[in-house]
Amino acid sequence: MAAPEQVLVVSGARQALYLCARALLDPGDKIWCEDPGYAAARAAFRLAGAHVVAVCVGEDGIDVDAGQRAAPDARAACVTPSHQFPTGVVMPLARRLQLLEWAARQGAWILEDDYDSEFCYDGRPLPALQGIDDDRSVVYIGTLNKITYRGLRLGYLVPPRPVLGAFAAAAAALSLTPSLVVQAAAADFIAEGQLAQHITRAPLPTRNGGSF
Repeated sequence: MAAPEQVLVVSGARQALYLCARALLDPGDKIWCEDPGYAAARAAFRLAGAHVVAVCVGEDGIDVDAGQRAAPDARAACVTPSHQFPTGVVMPLARRLQLLEWAARQGAWILEDDYDSEFCYDGRPLPALQGIDDDRSVVYIGTLNKITYRGLRLGYLVPPRPVLGAFAAAAAALSLTPSLVVQAAAADFIAEGQLAQHITRAPLPTRNGGSF
């Protein structure tokens, strides 16, 4: 759950990931990234000065044991647990808990890119990492660009309360406020229930559709 003041509006997942790197990481800090994974995320982290460590993805998502062997001192991990890009695998609960345990033990951050969780491919969706995080180590990232269209350029992120100030300061310094007109139109679209109706009618995207 998140309070309204925790939600920061951005132009999409790419901008959200860059903001995470600027707010949470120092130059040279290591971050796990899924391999194969979202190339734009790696580019955003490198632009912010972070050291990207590729961690293999298996049938349960990112291999936490492999990550600990490759970079036990990593300060963060970027994952797509609901629908891994580009393999499409869904991270099971046991692996989610293992990842959260690592973050709590290491004092690291998890950047949860939940770019198309509104589309459920098989059975009931698992809870987001952010929803089962007791140590407030998860930054939740979502976007409307995938479920509507790329040109909308509207997304959001939910930082834990202890670092909300750092995120707000970084966002203000970088002038990361999308068009207020687009925000107002999207708010009306959601409030009137039209987004929910659109999701129920929309065809499922391809399993390697990617995030935006």
